[in-house]
Amino acid sequence: MMIKYLAILFLLIGISSFSQEYKPLDTTDFKHRTSLSDKYKTNFELVRKKLKKTYRGKKKKEILNSYEKKHARFLVNLNNKEFVFNPVFTNYIDSITETIVKVNPSLKAENLKVHIGRYNAPNAYSMGEGIVVLNMGLFNFLESESQFVSVLTHEIAHQKLQHSANNVVYNAEVSTSKATKRKAIAIRRQKYNQYEKAFSVLKDMLYTNKKKHRVQEAEADKLGYEMFKKTDYNKLAFINALKLLGDLDSMPSISIDTLVYKKMFNLPNRPYNSDWIVKEKSKYNYFESEDKINKDSVKSHPEIPERIEKLKHHFPELKNSEYSPKVSKNGTFEDLQNIAYKESIANLYYLKKYGLSTYITLNRLAKNPDDEFYKEWLGKNFLALSKAKKEYRFSRYVDNVSREDQDKSYQQFLSFLWALSLSEMNEIGRFYSK
Repeated sequence: MMIKYLAILFLLIGISSFSQEYKPLDTTDFKHRTSLSDKYKTNFELVRKKLKKTYRGKKKKEILNSYEKKHARFLVNLNNKEFVFNPVFTNYIDSITETIVKVNPSLKAENLKVHIGRYNAPNAYSMGEGIVVLNMGLFNFLESESQFVSVLTHEIAHQKLQHSANNVVYNAEVSTSKATKRKAIAIRRQKYNQYEKAFSVLKDMLYTNKKKHRVQEAEADKLGYEMFKKTDYNKLAFINALKLLGDLDSMPSISIDTLVYKKMFNLPNRPYNSDWIVKEKSKYNYFESEDKINKDSVKSHPEIPERIEKLKHHFPELKNSEYSPKVSKNGTFEDLQNIAYKESIANLYYLKKYGLSTYITLNRLAKNPDDEFYKEWLGKNFLALSKAKKEYRFSRYVDNVSREDQDKSYQQFLSFLWALSLSEMNEIGRFYSK
C-alpha cells in the first residue's frame, strides 16, 4: 500500500545529513557488472544442468521455468544498476561476511555472495545459490552494525536451510499435482460462479504458502541467532532489530508544506502558478478486494512478538532483556548511514521512480533550500519526467491521485506534477540542472 510505502520514506528524513559538498557514488562500474554478470550466467547454467538431471517430467519443466525466470530477473537487476558496487559498501559487506563465516566454518561451503541493493525499503532476501541481497534502506532503518549483522545472519540462515530452493520445488509439486488438476477441471466444468470458485482456490493456496513462509521465518530466526551469537556483537541486537521491524507500520509518513512549491518553482521566466496544486478526485478503487483476503494472514513475515517469543523460548539469555533504542554505533556504519541517506534520492532515480525521488528531494529542500546536491537531483528528476511526458509514459513513473491510499501531502504533490505542462516541466528541469 502507498501509505505504508510513504511511512518507509519517513526513515529517509531522520538521519542528520552531512556536508553539502557530498559527491554521489560513482556508477561507472560497467566492466565490473559485466564481469559479474558473465560469472553468474556460468553459475546459473551449472545449476540448470544439475536440475535437469535431478527432476523429471512436468515437475522438471516447472522447476526449470521458475529458476530461469528468477535468474533472468536477477541479471536484469544487476545490469540496470539496482545493486551498488562502490568499494565503500562492497569492502564493508565483504568484511562483515568474512567475520560471520570465520566463526561459523560450515558456511564456507555456501560460497556466499552478499550484495547491497539500491532499494530504500529496509528489506533483505536470500535468492539461493549463495546470493544474499541487503537493501541500502537498512542503513537508514537500523541503529547499529550489530543489528545489521543480525539481519545478515538471518538471511544467511535462509540460504543454509535451502528455503528458496525448497519453495521452488514445493510450488512445482503443487502446480503439477493431481489434486490441483482435479480442481482446475472441476472449475472449467462449472457453468456458473467460475470466478468465485477460482478465487477461493487461489486464496487457499495463498494462505498455505504464507503459513509455510512463516514457519521458514521462525526457522531462519533460530539458526540465524545461533550463528549471530558466535560473533562478538551484542546478542540483544538480534531481537532489537526485530522490534524495530515491528514498529515500521506505525511510523508516520513524510509531508511537504505548500510553501516549498512557491519557493522552488517560482522561476525567473516562469512564475509560480497556484493552480498547480489543486487536488483532483480519485477515479480508482485500490481496496476492491480488501474484504476478500485477510491481509494479516498473508503478511510476508510472522507477527514480530511471536517471532521474538520463539527466540526467547529457544535461547533463555534473551528472556530478561530490555530493549534500549540508544545503541552505540560503529564509525563505519554511521558513515554508511549518511551515504545511504543522501543516496536514497539517487536510488529511486536509478529505479525509475522519478515521482517518489522528486517528493523526497522537495522534502529535503524544504530544510536545505540552498543545497546544490538536492537542486541537481530536482533537475535530473524533472528532465526525466518531461521526457516521459513527451513519450506518453508519464503514468509509469508517477502515481495517480488516490484519496483512499495516500495522505493529503502526497495527493497534493501528485496533483502538482499532473498539472504541469510539458514545457513547464522541461523548464524546471533545465533550470535546476544548469
